Amino acid sequence: MNQTILWCIGSPILLDDGAGPALFAELEAFPAEGVTPVNCETTPENQLAPLRKNPPRVLIVADAADMGLPGGSVRRMNLEDTGGISFSSHGIPLSLLLEPFRDTMEIIVIGIQPARRGFGDRLSPEAADAVKRVAGVLRSGRTEELERYQENLSPR
Repeated sequence: MNQTILWCIGSPILLDDGAGPALFAELEAFPAEGVTPVNCETTPENQLAPLRKNPPRVLIVADAADMGLPGGSVRRMNLEDTGGISFSSHGIPLSLLLEPFRDTMEIIVIGIQPARRGFGDRLSPEAADAVKRVAGVLRSGRTEELERYQENLSPR
């Protein structure tokens, strides 16, 4: 059983939506001990069979997420926190996709607030910095130090 699997989700051709794949590249270059990164890009559902076959103790999902925060903000959330958040380029909501696994593994979602949207293959400086910060946290093994997401209930 793998200790921790990291799903890196997003589209590398949609500016800051590419934060997940950029995190994958960062961890491929400079690994985090005990963390196996998987580059899901826009189809995390393709990783469900491997997840069932060899379930980890912890699944971390990293993705660009519109949380209504300044660009480059990073938040840690539980699966149930993801319902009201817009997760970029993949079609199936994470809560629906991962619901069957809630009782068999710890699931942590790390959202990176995009600063720029549209077509392009470069992250904004804010998102690139956030990717480096998240990689550092994963290398240190201290995801609990990431700020928790709290839904902003005021009207936008």
